[in-house]
Amino acid sequence: MESRYEALFELSNDMIGVFGEDWRPTKLNNVWSEVLGWSHEELMQIPFNELIHPEDVKNIVSRYEKIRKGDVLRNFLLRYRCKDGHYKFLSWNYQFDPVTNEALCVVKDTTPQKIFTEISGQANAEAPIGTWSIDLTTGKHFWSRALYDIFEVDPDTYDLDRLRGFEMIAEKDRSLMMETHRRLMEQGTDYDVEVTVCSGKGRVFPARVMGTALRQEGRIVQIYGLMYDVAQRRHVEKELRYQQFLLRMFLQSSPAIVYVKDLQGRYLLVSPTFENLVGKRSVELVGKTDAQIFGVEDARRFSDSDNQLIQEQQPRSYEEKLTFHDGSQKYYLSEKFPLRDEDGHLIAIAGVSTDITELHRYQQELERAKEAAEAGTRAKSEFLANMSHEIRTPMNSIMGMSELLLDTELSPDQRQFVTILTRASSSLLNLINDILDLSKIESGLMVIEKVPFSVRESVRRALELLMIRAVEKKLDLKLEIDPQVPEKILGDATRFQQVLINLIGNGLKFTTHGEVRVQLKVNGHQLWVGVKDTGIGMAPEQMQGLFTRFSQGDSSITRRFGGTGLGLSISKQLVEKMGGTIGVTSEIGHGSVFYFTLPLGSK
Repeated sequence: MESRYEALFELSNDMIGVFGEDWRPTKLNNVWSEVLGWSHEELMQIPFNELIHPEDVKNIVSRYEKIRKGDVLRNFLLRYRCKDGHYKFLSWNYQFDPVTNEALCVVKDTTPQKIFTEISGQANAEAPIGTWSIDLTTGKHFWSRALYDIFEVDPDTYDLDRLRGFEMIAEKDRSLMMETHRRLMEQGTDYDVEVTVCSGKGRVFPARVMGTALRQEGRIVQIYGLMYDVAQRRHVEKELRYQQFLLRMFLQSSPAIVYVKDLQGRYLLVSPTFENLVGKRSVELVGKTDAQIFGVEDARRFSDSDNQLIQEQQPRSYEEKLTFHDGSQKYYLSEKFPLRDEDGHLIAIAGVSTDITELHRYQQELERAKEAAEAGTRAKSEFLANMSHEIRTPMNSIMGMSELLLDTELSPDQRQFVTILTRASSSLLNLINDILDLSKIESGLMVIEKVPFSVRESVRRALELLMIRAVEKKLDLKLEIDPQVPEKILGDATRFQQVLINLIGNGLKFTTHGEVRVQLKVNGHQLWVGVKDTGIGMAPEQMQGLFTRFSQGDSSITRRFGGTGLGLSISKQLVEKMGGTIGVTSEIGHGSVFYFTLPLGSK
């Protein structure tokens, strides 16, 4: 009985084989070698999944689990690679035996029918495919335009009837081609041969010719087939293999996690880094979903992300923490994006995750450093606030007593001494106030109000406070307000007045004769405030860093006019907190214009 099965095994015209779990054959008949071109020894050593066309791998993998559970696979079409590099269409009938963990396969070569039915009448831009058909009942024949292009003849002047078509076949292959064609017509024997063609322009090239028959009630009524330039087709397939090679090299060398899923969430492709993540090989992952690979929580998170991408059909980018199979954790910047076909339809999801663990660590260190710096700033602010209270109390007493002394009868020398004491106390108090303001700004404790206030009233108060200094220096203090300036704007009146006093005081300090002029006007949607003086002026290099803390034009200015340089720095930060800008224009010997702008927000 066993010998009968062996005879059937070898006498069958179909490919019959037995395969193990690793896709390696344990038994094959000789038809496999005849169809695919590999020797029997070679076929017994090659895992058959390596011969499947890359585009078809996902199809068989997606069905593999069902086959293992007992489903029978019938007429399942896959492209298999022959030894010469081209692919054939094989129709599989496949059943798995769970007892022996082997599968019995009966496979038929359907290449001519498949190729003709799928690409008949179409042409590939890089490798044209010509088709033909002959109706044996009427004698009518059809030759596609692509076939004329392959033969390089003009269809208007050259008729590819049966005989003239054979004339294009090289003499060494002509008799084979004619005999093969005769058997197709008379017996319906399909053929798939490679012959040499001599085109109408004298070009000699290899061509693949296929033919099959159509029967009705057991009688052959029509034959049809196709032809294409093997050299061009091989070039295309070589390019495809090269692109696949580049993709493999990219995936193997890339440190990123790369994967592609279908719209049902099944993995179609994974990189080696993905394999390291889950501790499994790609052959164990392709065709499976997140629920079959990861824990419940992670699988749900990945699935929700996929569904969101499918709904929005827009790329997504986010950070996530992934746990490897060995328990180690890393942070990744993950990007998912849709893959579309030529018609723009969504067909798959691709993802790339880049390791940002080191960057995440640096960010955490920076955050800790930032928190420490903020804590230090707060401590400094609290210290300064406490110290200012301790200093201000005796300082106010000194200033009060000094002013009382000036109201008494004093000798000229005594009055001069008390006046110096009063001015020094006032300067020291101003310095303390500046330091406190700067500390508040740095610690974020400075609150800027946004309430309606009168611009004109604030400017007049500032001028009143500084008028005495102007009179003492015999300077004119003038005011110009454009009629378009609104009566009120939204802002912080106290801080507005503080900036204005700083700039006017600055102008009075550096002006020895002439005037200081305050100007207000509307510039678009902003209030422009300028303080113009006729003082010493500045060179361009002196203006650099002018609004930086403890900075003045140069050291000689500090020795001559005094000051710490805090006023302009504080003014800049206050103006910026109020949503404006500050600047200066100046020329040595021709004075300066300090100006700032604020949003109008008129009321």
